[in-house]
Amino acid sequence: MKQTIDQDDIEAGAASEFDQWADAGRGDSMERGHAPVVRPIVDRWGLDATSRVLDVGCGSGWAVRYLLGRGAGSGLGVDISPRMVELASQGPGDFQVASGEALPYPDDHVTHVLSVESIYYYADPVAALREWRRVTSGSLAIVIELYAENTGSAVWADVLDVPVHLWTEARWREALEEAGWRDVRSERVLQPGPITPESEFTPSAYTPSHAHHVAYMQAGALALTALS
Repeated sequence: MKQTIDQDDIEAGAASEFDQWADAGRGDSMERGHAPVVRPIVDRWGLDATSRVLDVGCGSGWAVRYLLGRGAGSGLGVDISPRMVELASQGPGDFQVASGEALPYPDDHVTHVLSVESIYYYADPVAALREWRRVTSGSLAIVIELYAENTGSAVWADVLDVPVHLWTEARWREALEEAGWRDVRSERVLQPGPITPESEFTPSAYTPSHAHHVAYMQAGALALTALS
């Protein structure tokens, strides 16, 4: 597994990689893949006109659009990829190119923070979680499919061109508590739909075998929630 390096190097590499993903049209595919496991978590928030939501690592902005559709009064998003921010800015919401460890907002600026498949890229996830708590007066939700117990996704750590943390569910909970979040909880959210039969399975770099696919579907996404 790749090891983390200097944060500036990580962000430069990640920005380049996600720019390429944006140009390849992967913003839409990320929404299709992530939305089914994100929606059940954020639907609990009970958003209204006073809610200001922030998506850290917003990609194409799909989650901000969804949260606005669920009733949030305003939606913000940051991403280190300029091309992803360009895509996001074509829809509703206020999007900026910024690091998740140095958010361009004052204390308690938002009521809710969401992060999807982003936190494991940071050199110091605990520092990032402290920064998210600084700008938040309410709730946090993190959804990731790359974590140690999901053996079907562990191969991603070697496929990605940027280094990542491959932490256990328990370590992520500890990290949230270290960063000062309270009422920390975790759960698994399964992808909808059946497991693809082996006869119909097509391998890829991210899912090199049918066994990886089965393990990925059975483990589900890890959802972490907390209060500031």
